[in-house]
Amino acid sequence: MTILVTAPELLDRFVPLLREADGDPGAAAFLGNLAEHVSELATAIGSCAPRLAACLAAVEAVATSSPDAEELVGWAFLDSLSDEELRMLHAGLGARTLAILESMQTGDQPFLPGR
Repeated sequence: MTILVTAPELLDRFVPLLREADGDPGAAAFLGNLAEHVSELATAIGSCAPRLAACLAAVEAVATSSPDAEELVGWAFLDSLSDEELRMLHAGLGARTLAILESMQTGDQPFLPGR
């Protein structure tokens, strides 16, 4: 199944379905099981969102109050994150943190939201 190729972690959930259904659980059973997995992932996202927001608020507080903000927020924090992580976090970054991020970009491979 294409889903198992793109999300191999589902194999552990699919094998028991195969056993219970003599090798053919059907698409509805598989998608029902997939919905359980997605529900678990959504719950995990929801439970970490407030903690992530608090962390990013702390970074923004440093960005707006520290005379060393560019070094601390830019090079100690933002530079430690991958482009993909920065894309995922972009919407949660504060205005001053975003300004520091923009000032760090070089032009070789700049961070572009949605890229």
